[in-house]
Amino acid sequence: MSGSLFICSTDQEAGSSVVTLGLFGVLRKTVDRLAFLKPVGGGADDQDVAVMRSTYRLSEDAGEMCPLTIERARELVARQQEGNLLDRIDACFKKLRAEHELVLLEGINNTRATSAFDMDINEAIAGHLDTPVLLVARGSAGNGVTDVDQLVATVTTAKRSFEDKSCEVVGVVVNRVVDHPFEDGRQRIADAFEAGHLPLFGVVPNLAFLGYPKLDQVVSALRADVLSGEEYLSNVVTKTIVAAMEPRHFLSHLDTDRTLVITPGDREAILMAVACAQKSDKRRSVSGIVLTGGLRPDPEIMTLVEDLGAPRFPILAVKTDTFTTASRIQAMDVRLRVQDEDKIYTASSAIWRHLDHERLWDTLKVPRPKRRKAGAQVFLEQLIEQARTFKNRIVLPEGDEPRTVRAAARMLELGVCQPILIGDPEAIAREAKSAEVKLDGATFLCPSRSDKVDSYAEAVVEIRKKKKGGMTPEVARAWLDESPIHFGTVMVQVGDADGLVSGAVHSTGDTIRPALQIIGTKPEVGVASSIFFMALPDRVLVYGDCAIVPDPNAHELAAIAWSSARTARAFGIEPYVAMLSYSTGKSGAGQSVDKVSEATQLLRERNPDFAIDGPLQYDAAIDPEVGRLKQPGSPVAGRANVFIFPDLDAGNIAYKAVQRSARALAVGPVLQGLNKPVNDLSRGCSVDDIVYVAAITAIQAGAK
Repeated sequence: MSGSLFICSTDQEAGSSVVTLGLFGVLRKTVDRLAFLKPVGGGADDQDVAVMRSTYRLSEDAGEMCPLTIERARELVARQQEGNLLDRIDACFKKLRAEHELVLLEGINNTRATSAFDMDINEAIAGHLDTPVLLVARGSAGNGVTDVDQLVATVTTAKRSFEDKSCEVVGVVVNRVVDHPFEDGRQRIADAFEAGHLPLFGVVPNLAFLGYPKLDQVVSALRADVLSGEEYLSNVVTKTIVAAMEPRHFLSHLDTDRTLVITPGDREAILMAVACAQKSDKRRSVSGIVLTGGLRPDPEIMTLVEDLGAPRFPILAVKTDTFTTASRIQAMDVRLRVQDEDKIYTASSAIWRHLDHERLWDTLKVPRPKRRKAGAQVFLEQLIEQARTFKNRIVLPEGDEPRTVRAAARMLELGVCQPILIGDPEAIAREAKSAEVKLDGATFLCPSRSDKVDSYAEAVVEIRKKKKGGMTPEVARAWLDESPIHFGTVMVQVGDADGLVSGAVHSTGDTIRPALQIIGTKPEVGVASSIFFMALPDRVLVYGDCAIVPDPNAHELAAIAWSSARTARAFGIEPYVAMLSYSTGKSGAGQSVDKVSEATQLLRERNPDFAIDGPLQYDAAIDPEVGRLKQPGSPVAGRANVFIFPDLDAGNIAYKAVQRSARALAVGPVLQGLNKPVNDLSRGCSVDDIVYVAAITAIQAGAK
């Protein structure tokens, strides 16, 4: 076995940290003792080191995993003390190497600091440690098409430079490819590398989501004050615009969802216009507002904004002028952080999917992972592995039900989540003893003995006060006593649990109705729906909606597609969304086709960050040959993996037909569109079913 591998970028924006993160996850499947070393970076406070330690629970000291800062390394080289630099790195490397089978190293990759000088340091380190090098090159240059000749030239130059320092370059990962369709770009790159005799380890698509800053990062970068909406600081920003005109002109520029608006603090008309726009389902969503110049709105204006219904975005205030503020946002460092669990999984799962595992095992001379079961079993195992990363609290209202008790024990054994069982603790303990399972680490909760009943009743009153009829404290208390699902739903809403799973002995309505009443639907979606994961022998498809909405209109169908794409991505599936009909393109007509066409257009107007097309027939959506024939040039035809059915009849019939005829595993229904995750079980569910639905719920909570 090769004892080490050095990951190094060929340019500032290649994304070697993302590749390293994912590659570590791939390697740990077969290497029991695997270590990480970033010789030069941010020292003990290095962000990449923090992410690796948190994601993979590494126990080594952060200072030993990154022994030198970039500034110190440059200083030593400038003083012609390169030997001192290399000796310090060598000491850390040898210590890790003595205790581990393989050490994965990451070169200098800070996009704000990387230079040709730093590349020289990378080459010197790799040569001194005699470690093979895997290059990471940036694919597309922003115009949507990769210049393969330029890419090959860049990689060849970097390869020769390392080889001049007696370093072995084992191959290349091409990252951040935005070519569309991606498969065509990947093939062009593969052909060019083969012609240039360059070993290609993988081609990874550009993951736009990773580059979206979150509002808490904006607050930190600007040292902003949060005037309101602090609970929405996890909002992501897909676009930033400066509002320096009257509202009637500005609103037409608000054309992208999740936009961050920057405006002087005295432009109260802009603030009011944005707040009003968010109440309309025909307007794009706003992630946040930054008020500049040290100016703040009049308290009466802020009160009026609140009276409109507290906006679901933060309002920030900064002292800097508008230009300086916009420039600082543009220059923000949006690399992965420990708390960005949704981004971390998106990155690592993409590397897992697009890396050539066989070439990796051959190069490093490591044993192949034990052959895993094909198809559905792989998907189920991945669910468990993904859920483990979040350690979320999942409440099980049917806590003393025998299957639920055994499932909770299994969840603890696998590390899927932290189960909270609602029911009489003595009854739960008796059931666990009878089943001969251990529930050490689980929480038992009896609503009638809880000291939070009154506060939960107050929360219900507050949530329902704007609804027709409202609720009195007495009615709210009775409602909580009515069902453990009610109690558990409020737990999720107030943050005492991260998700809920129920339905082993209750109907679907019993599970979903309280969620709609208390948790509610996401405002940007507006409708709760469901999907099934259809695990086939060679792939996993997403079908929606197959269980909730009987006859969606065009707006609801667009919302279902939006939610389904988000759900797919949360589970490591990059969505290619097909809006299904009995007609492809303009080949047919009728009310149903018109509805699908309108829904497709509505979704396109939201500027989604995923591929979508419709109307498409199922064969045109899934079969490449038929897709090219019926819908040439489509970004989705022939390679769809998210299928949106025009109504519940079609969706339910289709998923059951595929389940029975193709022997696919149908995992679901997975509820989506709610503000917080709640999932329903079949009353005929098995223990394993409960475990996997809990895993899905934990992943949904983590992705949120």
